[in-house]
Amino acid sequence: MNNNTHEKLTRYSRVEYHRKWLHQLRAEFEQICSWYNISLATPAFRISESKAVLGAWNPDSRTISISAALISEYSWDTVINVLKHEMAHQYVHEPLNRKMEQAHGPGFSAACERLGVLHPFNTASGDSPKILTGSNMHSQDEEYNKRINKVRKILSLAGSSNENEAAAAMSKANSLIRKYNLERLARVESAQYRYEIKNTGKKRLHVIERRIASLLMDFFYVDVVYSELFDAGKAEYYKTIELLGSLENVTFAGYVYEFLKERVEYLWKNFRRTSRSPGRLRKTYILGLLQGFREKLEREEKKQSMPAGISQGEDRFQTISALVVAKDSGLNDFVAKRFPRLRKVRYTAPGIYCPDTYSAGKAEGKKITIYKTVEREEGNLGALLSN
Repeated sequence: MNNNTHEKLTRYSRVEYHRKWLHQLRAEFEQICSWYNISLATPAFRISESKAVLGAWNPDSRTISISAALISEYSWDTVINVLKHEMAHQYVHEPLNRKMEQAHGPGFSAACERLGVLHPFNTASGDSPKILTGSNMHSQDEEYNKRINKVRKILSLAGSSNENEAAAAMSKANSLIRKYNLERLARVESAQYRYEIKNTGKKRLHVIERRIASLLMDFFYVDVVYSELFDAGKAEYYKTIELLGSLENVTFAGYVYEFLKERVEYLWKNFRRTSRSPGRLRKTYILGLLQGFREKLEREEKKQSMPAGISQGEDRFQTISALVVAKDSGLNDFVAKRFPRLRKVRYTAPGIYCPDTYSAGKAEGKKITIYKTVEREEGNLGALLSN
């Protein structure tokens, strides 16, 4: 759960919230068992009042406890990760029958691998969501900081009001990001991976959001998964877009996602004000914007050439980004660990109801230049996890 937590927690009574959370924890437990094809007897679930311990597994009472503070203050994705941590302890005690082993010993590591428990939740303590999903994750990594700061410095030049300077700065930044990815791929260099969840706050994923996600996949070196996530404050599910990739690539793709969402709405409002277009043409205009942006990126990419050591193979990868993501075995393993039963879905293109409005948006989209500097947030350590 994000900001304004106390305002959100007014829909139900405290007892009703706890009942709904317990029901959801049980559902998550059963889904995790199904996804990872493991047999764990369903334990009792308890909402604890501890602010020092995020979660705990009690083998004597066969109870998994999850802190109410964790649920109230952090995202549900973090709650799921803590739940999986405690399920790993249960897996050690029951299927593995290693009751005498130390809490976070070899058996626990094996259980985390079996359940897809990712760092830092496969350790005795866990980081807060701010560190887990923030762009400053592993900020003490000198090489990571060097790459991020180099591109950030170039992007800062794109704040100029001169369109040519802005376009040149963005082109150079894109060139550096592309160079980094192709060199890493050619050297078969390992990378650290992470994911970032974009919660749409909607029950249905809009075609505009899917088009933005498609741009990220095709040009910004990340894989994208459409999913949904429980909101503990509203006790509702909302559609999400999840970005998965190397630390650097997810940082920049997350920024581009936020920029495009804000920018297309701003341009639509300007167009509507000057053209007096009806509100029903919003989708058509914005889809035109995004298509114009895509065509601009495609033209820039055609100027690039693939390194001699990298073979494209089948002619099914339309962009360098798609090729890099497909050939990144480390990323493929990371995605498979997080989504062991992932199903790829193709969406049909929406109808264009007003060609003139679409063309106007498309023309404007070709002018879009990403200019805002990427910023980092400082994080803080979370509470201890208990065995």
